[in-house]
Amino acid sequence: MKNNKTQSGLEKIVIIVLTVIIALAAIVGASYAFKKFTKIEQLIGGKKDEHGCMLMAGYTWCEAEQKCLREWEEPCEQEEVFNLLTELKDSTKIKFSGIHDAELEWIVGVDPKIAEETVAGKGFDVERISSEQYNSLYPFFIDNGFATDIYNFTAGAISELIGYSKGKAVCTVAGGLTGYREAEDQWIPPETDKWDVIIKCGELKKTKMEYATENWQVYENEKYGYSLKYPAPCLFGPLPDSCKQSPPEERPQECRCYFNAENPDEVSLGTFTGTKSDLTGVSFAISYYSTEPYNPPADTDFISWLKEKFSYQDIPDEINMEIDGISAVKVYTPFSGMAWSQEDIYFIRNDKLLKISMLDVDNENNRALYDKILFSFKLNK
Repeated sequence: MKNNKTQSGLEKIVIIVLTVIIALAAIVGASYAFKKFTKIEQLIGGKKDEHGCMLMAGYTWCEAEQKCLREWEEPCEQEEVFNLLTELKDSTKIKFSGIHDAELEWIVGVDPKIAEETVAGKGFDVERISSEQYNSLYPFFIDNGFATDIYNFTAGAISELIGYSKGKAVCTVAGGLTGYREAEDQWIPPETDKWDVIIKCGELKKTKMEYATENWQVYENEKYGYSLKYPAPCLFGPLPDSCKQSPPEERPQECRCYFNAENPDEVSLGTFTGTKSDLTGVSFAISYYSTEPYNPPADTDFISWLKEKFSYQDIPDEINMEIDGISAVKVYTPFSGMAWSQEDIYFIRNDKLLKISMLDVDNENNRALYDKILFSFKLNK
């Protein structure tokens, strides 16, 4: 009996000792692993920036989110919006509140439809600023390339909302005279020179042009490596003879637009803009001809070549535009008694000169349609 008790006591001691040894081993192992990880982290992270971001580990500071990020893991969203609001605050010297998350409702007006988008972004506000300070907001946006948007504009006697857009970037400025109070069913501002302002900015999912052309048909020219979009109702192919039997204003809708790509060397769009009683002809073409002017020698001086081969046109002295990243030359010919205004765009693609021609470009409706087609024009990379 005594031997059994002695053996049982020894077993307990052995178990306790083993438990302590295992615990110590775990602590030592964890400490070693932590030190090793810290050393590796120091080796990888190395130098830190002023915000404590480990540069060599790929971290950079995101001002908009106020933290270190790896762009490929977590993009720094709203950074441009944050920078714009910061610049606005610094430029106007207005004591806005801190920048915070905000949502704004933006109306996208794309003829013939209107779309509304809820935009996640950033914003700030301020109370009791002077009329002079309030009026300084408009030139800030205009000077930074923004334009006012008629679909996002309301005005009243004591308050207003102005929308500004630039590509996908949009902002709303809601301002009202300070201290509204209700008296005899009328809003009467007690202070006529103080304004309360809320500014919100964000980025649309698509640009206005992308909204306008998202449902258009797509044409791809494999021979010359480009693509473009054209209005959905257009017929593909030459205008049928049956459509030519009556004047444009009497034709059915399907006979007022065609896209002819039977010959890849000369692709053309013909249609009309305006109302049924006041139609204006549209002519858009992309062409290449197997003649000398359309086959410039390699490494030729583009401008000089154009001036020599197209001397009848007023060729500018330098490159004046890009088309999908390719240098191009735009030539405008004003309206004369014999012809409509015209715009030609020349560019070289695979050692061949291509020409885009558009007629009656001074017409506002035509210009809007041409701009949409040019926006959709893409070169195969």
